[in-house]
Amino acid sequence: MRVKIKKGWIFLAVLLLLLLFIGIRPTSGETVKTVNPEFQVISTEFPVDVIFSRDEEVIRSPGRGQVFFEDLIDGERVRVNQQVATLVTQTFDGVLERKPITISNAGVLSFYTDGFEELLWGRQIGELDLIGVKNRNFGQYMEYKSEGAFVEQGTPIFRIINPFSDVNFILYFPKGYVIKNGFELSELESNSLILKSDSDEYRISITNVGLAGESVFCSGRVLSNRGDFFNIRKERFILVLERQEGYLISKEAIVYEEEGEPGVFIQNRRSYDWVRVDILKVLSDKALIAPERPGSIVINPQVL
Repeated sequence: MRVKIKKGWIFLAVLLLLLLFIGIRPTSGETVKTVNPEFQVISTEFPVDVIFSRDEEVIRSPGRGQVFFEDLIDGERVRVNQQVATLVTQTFDGVLERKPITISNAGVLSFYTDGFEELLWGRQIGELDLIGVKNRNFGQYMEYKSEGAFVEQGTPIFRIINPFSDVNFILYFPKGYVIKNGFELSELESNSLILKSDSDEYRISITNVGLAGESVFCSGRVLSNRGDFFNIRKERFILVLERQEGYLISKEAIVYEEEGEPGVFIQNRRSYDWVRVDILKVLSDKALIAPERPGSIVINPQVL
């Protein structure tokens, strides 16, 4: 004998199964997507041209003649009243005269002169022709007097650098970088900044910021490894404006509480816990966060 099942019961059973499926779908492993974000470092950085200056004295030739140097090397420490060179001049009657060239200040000896010494030393950024500084042909003024070189009176022949003085700088870059990298000029004076080369990094402090022409000019001083800047005048560096460490995730993974606190859902075995996060930086479609507790983050929290 065949048992007849009423169609109403079949409809009800299908409806119950459908409701059950809908009820468990949001928390099933097939619909909730999680990711283990990697720890990353995000920074704003761009190339800048930097001109360095420190307490230095230019020694000029006291007359017209040939200059001969003592047995000294570039970068050597010299003392007060030490003789560094001799100027050999010839009188009208053909007699050779030798004039010792001594120094009045102790310091580090440099045989290179570049024309920037007196241009920069003792002046504030507001007192300089910044466009003129930028356009100055640096290589044109770089000179090294060889042994026996003929010089005119007043010609720069070497420098004495105070090794204990601050290393000051003027850096400049196109003002279009400000919009391109999305920062305010005021951030240049408030952040901990870094100048980066291929092999080294130097902490710097910017104290003055100004605009001239199509460029942003900044002045300040080097805070670390100042000894590296002996005999460095003009170089190109990468300016690291901001460096933040955290986890980079999709902005859609962030869920705000009613009070406006940002957070993410982290998988805890078979459940999901909301955990507050600090948003360190917001990019176009991602955000750099620092969660209170690391873990697998739900990247599609709308299904929970």
